[in-house]
Amino acid sequence: MIYVNALFFIISNLLFTEVDVASKYTCRTAQIHIETSSRFMDVVADNYQVYTEVNPNTGKVIFQGLMKSFEFEMGALDRAFNSSSVDISQYSKFNFDGRITNLARIDFNSLGTYNVNVEGKLFIGDYIRKTSAQGSIKVLADGRLESVADFTIRIEEESMNTINELMRKKLPSVVSLDTDQLGISRDIKINLKANYRPRN
Repeated sequence: MIYVNALFFIISNLLFTEVDVASKYTCRTAQIHIETSSRFMDVVADNYQVYTEVNPNTGKVIFQGLMKSFEFEMGALDRAFNSSSVDISQYSKFNFDGRITNLARIDFNSLGTYNVNVEGKLFIGDYIRKTSAQGSIKVLADGRLESVADFTIRIEEESMNTINELMRKKLPSVVSLDTDQLGISRDIKINLKANYRPRN
């Protein structure tokens, strides 16, 4: 009987070790890269202060950050975006709340690279956009995850009119631009890169 109990204990431990996955993976320094275009220039921005987490048990994925943390390639545009002339305090944060839709195909216990599909909602102020992304998760030997995801967001015409009107009113007072040439694309490409660490 003692041997049976000992054997049961050993097998239980082995099984538990096999499925012992972190309750979540987090990253506080993820990078978001955004690209869109206007009639007079390409708009490129990066944000290196994005918090993100993945729950391997439920597939829940979130990321969030501050609008003011975006750095634009065009210095003048960066200063305009973060100046008092363009008030982003009302919409100071952005966040994404979604889920991995092919979670069953990802083994967080096995080293390798897995394709992932994510669906969810992106919140920017009072603007909510349903979106999806394709990407990859790489399970590393030290327990970390490396992840890359690509989103393409298409903004509705009404929202574009609001954005372009804001640009026409606000930006020329800070940057010398021809207001007739303003207007950004309805398609915004977003790339998210994160290096996750396990958290229990």
